[in-house]
Amino acid sequence: MKSEFGKGCAYCLGLFLCHSERDYIVRDGFAKTKKEKECLEIINRPSMWFYGASDHMFEMEIPKNIPLRLQKRLGRFKTKAIKWRLPMDEKDNATEDDRKWAIQEAKDLLRELDKQLGLKPIKGGWE
Repeated sequence: MKSEFGKGCAYCLGLFLCHSERDYIVRDGFAKTKKEKECLEIINRPSMWFYGASDHMFEMEIPKNIPLRLQKRLGRFKTKAIKWRLPMDEKDNATEDDRKWAIQEAKDLLRELDKQLGLKPIKGGWE
C-alpha cells in the first residue's frame, strides 16, 4: 500500500509540523538572494502554507482507542486544516493567527497522544 502524503496519526501531525520550519529559513537569513526571499515569503503566506502542510491531513487517522474528547479534538484540527487549505470563500482564508494556532495545536495533540501511551511529556522551552 502506498500513500502520497503519509498515513497514521502522530506521523501525519509530525509531517504537518515539518512545514512550520519554513519561517526560520526566511527570518534567519538562509534565503540569500532577493528571488529566494520573495519565493519563500509567498510560500509562507498562511493560505499557501496550509496548502502544503494540510496535504498530510488527508489520510490522518484518528485512533478509536483514545478518549472521545481527544478523538473530537483531532477531528476538529483535521477539518480546520483542510478547510484552510482550499477555502471555499474569502471569509475562510487562513490568517497568521490561524497558522500559529495550528502549529501549537499540533504540538499539543502530540503531547496528548504521548499521555495516552503512558508517557509524561513536558513542553519544551525551545518549542
